[in-house]
Amino acid sequence: MLQRELTREQAIAVAEQVLQHVEGTIIERGYSYFSDGVVFNTRVENNRTLCSDVQGSQVYHVRLDLEEVQGSSCTCPYTRLCKHIAATFFQMYSVFENPRHFLGKAQQPRRATFSPAMLIPNYRPAVSPPQGNESAPVQSGLTAVSSVHDWWAFFESWTRNLLSAMESFRASSEIFSSYQNVLSVTAGWPTERAQLFHIHANLFHLQKLQQYVQTYRQSHWYPDLAQTAERLLEQLEGAIYFSDRQALWSKHRLALEETLTIIRRWKENDLSSLYWVYAYRLVWWSLLDAPEWIEQEKAELDETIASPNTSEAVLEKARLLRAHFSVMDRQDDLALAVWMPMRRLPLAFYLPYMKAFAREAQWQRFLDWTTALTGRIGQAEAQQYRFVLTVWREAMKQVGREAECGAMLKTFLPSSYPEYALYLYEEKQFKSWIDLQMSFRVPFADLSAVQLKEIEEADPALLYPYYVREVNRLIRERNRTAYKEAIKLLKRGRATYAKADQEADWERFVDRLSAKHNRLRAFQEELRRGNLNL
Repeated sequence: MLQRELTREQAIAVAEQVLQHVEGTIIERGYSYFSDGVVFNTRVENNRTLCSDVQGSQVYHVRLDLEEVQGSSCTCPYTRLCKHIAATFFQMYSVFENPRHFLGKAQQPRRATFSPAMLIPNYRPAVSPPQGNESAPVQSGLTAVSSVHDWWAFFESWTRNLLSAMESFRASSEIFSSYQNVLSVTAGWPTERAQLFHIHANLFHLQKLQQYVQTYRQSHWYPDLAQTAERLLEQLEGAIYFSDRQALWSKHRLALEETLTIIRRWKENDLSSLYWVYAYRLVWWSLLDAPEWIEQEKAELDETIASPNTSEAVLEKARLLRAHFSVMDRQDDLALAVWMPMRRLPLAFYLPYMKAFAREAQWQRFLDWTTALTGRIGQAEAQQYRFVLTVWREAMKQVGREAECGAMLKTFLPSSYPEYALYLYEEKQFKSWIDLQMSFRVPFADLSAVQLKEIEEADPALLYPYYVREVNRLIRERNRTAYKEAIKLLKRGRATYAKADQEADWERFVDRLSAKHNRLRAFQEELRRGNLNL
């Protein structure tokens, strides 16, 4: 059907846009959905929109814009181009081309393109039950005028058996299911009231998850529990970001005052987990940002820090939290001076601030933080590194320093290896390119044949150290397969030396190599077969 409505050229053009605008991890997840056969009802509308239904946790409806992929939409809560859109793309692309080949291309290092959409939280929480959800709303006895205190009393009642269920079944699934189900309480509530309820439901379940870890796991966070906490925080960020804060302040100030009382008590938590710290900062940054409340919180933290009776653990916690308010006061140096010596704080700890700076076009401030966090950026996980690097490039462009980007990629090693290697090659800094490959111990077989050919034609002598090191490495493996690879490389080296009229030097190297390893019978046999044992 699609073969008659679309063309191969259209599919390829869409594929180029997908490569440019869709995150690599999202493309991979979309491919998994496509492979699982959960994309159906695919059809073309108005000659430019590919529509489909995708079965996820529920059925989502996708509209893939074939002319402007960034204009595509999906009914899932993800705010960017999502895995359901990617799955729909693969459904279309597979009609004309091999989707596995495209997936392989998507997994290659590529330069991400900045878009303001990158700075928006990943999830936009729904304030009403999703369409098609047949489950009955949770019976709570709460109404739109119930107090925040009543909400938390209900949460406690609702989850009275949650910890034991988490211990008996899969903990991450149980707590997230509890969180999602309780949101149905707000059906029919005013939007802003429902939004605040969602924030509190999230905070409560995050606290419950930490309680579970302390009770049943002796403060040990298994990967799936950590991922659940991170997912809750992502949804909390979205709930706060998309909330109508003006309506909350004008119509629901009492509820915000109750929120203040709850969040101030969070200072009593210990630092065995940082997840509550992340939530604490999000709430203060974007929800409870009344000057008088902030000053009161700062005064309490300052008093704790100044007290001679404060224990070391409490002092560390107070200083960590107080530094957040330094950032709110634009005293970044004071905050970073506190946080940077705390080696347990990963790059993720700093990202909410950097994202906020970029949203507000505070580009120099963003760059100042990247300079301070160079080491952490260089060691960050791939997704976080790519995000920072993409925004960093935009920041450099905005302040008129775009031309410096390539050379400065070196500061973000090892994470920036692919981008920095590409920069060196494009700038024809071939010696530095070779040095980089050798320092990262990249096997010769993994190097691009096109790039090697260009370097050989420009200056073959640059490759000599690589040949020597790689041949010696292969010989140390002490097996026939490695010896054969070494012989191939020796032949290639001889040809390269011949181009530079230095073949005699290479022959002397081979003679010394043969003499050094004269007891390796298999290696000597391969030398003779390759006509290299003279």
